[in-house]
Amino acid sequence: MPPVDLRYFPFTAVLGMDDSKRAMQCILINPNLKTVMIRGGQGTAKTVLARSIGHISGKSIINIPVNISEEQLFGGMDIDETIRAGKVCMQPGLLSKADGNILYVDDVNLMDQRILMTLLNSVLDGRVVVEREGVSAEYCVDTVLIATMNPSDSDVSSHILDRFDLCAYASFPDEEDKRAEILRRNADFQKDPAGFIEKFREEEDTLKANLDRSKKILPLVTMTDDLIGVSVELTVKVLADGHRGDIAMINTAKALAALNGRDEVMRKDVEEAAMLCLAHRRNYTQEQPQEPPRPEEPEEDDQEPQENEEQQQEQQQQEQEPESNEDQDREPPPDMDFQQLLDDMVFEIGDQFRVIDYLNDGRRKVSKTSAKKGRRMMVESSNSSGRYARSRIPSDRTHDIAFDATVRAAAPYQRSRDHSGLAINIQKQDVREKVREMRAGCTILFLVDASGSLGVRKRMSAVKGAVLSMLRDSYVKRDRIGMMAFRRDSAELVLPPTRSVEYSYRKLEEMPTGGKTPLSEALVTVNEYMTSYSRSHVGEMCYIVLITDGRANVPLQEGINANDEVLKLAEDMAIPQVRWVVIDASAGFIRFDNAEKLAQALGGTYFRLEDLNADRLAESVRAVIR
Repeated sequence: MPPVDLRYFPFTAVLGMDDSKRAMQCILINPNLKTVMIRGGQGTAKTVLARSIGHISGKSIINIPVNISEEQLFGGMDIDETIRAGKVCMQPGLLSKADGNILYVDDVNLMDQRILMTLLNSVLDGRVVVEREGVSAEYCVDTVLIATMNPSDSDVSSHILDRFDLCAYASFPDEEDKRAEILRRNADFQKDPAGFIEKFREEEDTLKANLDRSKKILPLVTMTDDLIGVSVELTVKVLADGHRGDIAMINTAKALAALNGRDEVMRKDVEEAAMLCLAHRRNYTQEQPQEPPRPEEPEEDDQEPQENEEQQQEQQQQEQEPESNEDQDREPPPDMDFQQLLDDMVFEIGDQFRVIDYLNDGRRKVSKTSAKKGRRMMVESSNSSGRYARSRIPSDRTHDIAFDATVRAAAPYQRSRDHSGLAINIQKQDVREKVREMRAGCTILFLVDASGSLGVRKRMSAVKGAVLSMLRDSYVKRDRIGMMAFRRDSAELVLPPTRSVEYSYRKLEEMPTGGKTPLSEALVTVNEYMTSYSRSHVGEMCYIVLITDGRANVPLQEGINANDEVLKLAEDMAIPQVRWVVIDASAGFIRFDNAEKLAQALGGTYFRLEDLNADRLAESVRAVIR
């Protein structure tokens, strides 16, 4: 009997995590599936499960550190051999050991995104191409990649997520008995690893036999055209880009059928495959809404939002109700404006939730930032702090020399140079400098519509809940957060950029609501403020998150349509190093497209308020399937 490996927990002993287990089994039996991601919080046994797959597959797990360099992973110059031969010679990287085995990356979201993209492409293509520092080589690699990550720390871009065939979500069990069983199993494993592994040996052997049988069944599995059409329909409904989602769904559905001992795909296989293949590919870009029937608008001089009319009706009803004796004894001051009291409503903060990565549009990367350290994005450091990511030819004098890259640049020329007793002769043209990267935060200014159009339906409660959720997300990622609110005829800076989420909460809670919507004034005010701010924070990425229904009714110039004026201001607006995010806070069956048009004019990204809730993602996909 071979010696028992006591380092890893048995696969079948991991309690729960059914989706993650099925995803891993699918990737083991179907060679057309190459990559799987497990997302979940800390302590959900993601790493334990991923490393245990080696026992049921009979393959070695090749661990890739998140701080690995390109030459270490893919291969690079063999310096010793290059110096001896006088020509560039290649040394294979860690990826060459993965041929026929399994690659594993823990905390993949902390890995250099450029290296990760190249790694994913190499795994999916089955070959590695090395073109760097005079090295030109290529080798095959037949492997699969299993990655884990904690999305609450930081996330990866959507185009990287799309390259993972399957994605499963790990979570803590809610039942107390299951949590207690996890503790018991952990204690038993620590006390007697060999005995614990032996206890689950029969289940492990049964699973291995089922995997072997499934591999033989898989080439015989068929799928009807109707179910293929269902797969395509589901992919279209979640607005997934490209065809990777469709292809992954079909391959996964066939694998699930084979695992269940069937040679024909059933609808339940497609539904389960959709949960594993579409949830992480859902596109939040909304379809163009149909033009709603527009009610007759009053003259511009008398134009008021419909909500203010509802406020007046509500006030009239209250005035007509009989007053109690106590109220009759209290006569209000003669100068009290009841409409103003009604307008200046302060709503409670609604429910909070886990937000999606609404700032990530994958369009550009900050270089040489002066921003403080954070967790929002990977940026190039402007000093000697940060992780050594790569090297380059310096444009001026450098004090941060990349010695490894410098030696590699000089190595091919050593046979033709005079060493003068030196082991290696390095000349000026060989010198390379280090490019360091670090995670940094950014500045986010929330520009909140506090007008009566949101307040009368108490929509502001939901808006405040969403803003607080985004504030907390920014606090975790160590961003600077500020807040500006606009109502009546002006826009006010409620909170200058700060890292204090408690102070932000108080300001948000106390924010009044009511009056007209001076959206034009808000754009002018935020333009002046953020232009000055960006000039004093050179290199720092800044965002303006505008939360509004987009329906303006206070123009800067009399006689001009307020909404047309807003769009003209937005098209002409260009604030350096600032990006826009527009969140549509409108509600009701009839939706106007003002906010979406505003996002297009600003060149920003567009979301509806409800789409910020990341926890609704799985529910939405399930609803689509049903």
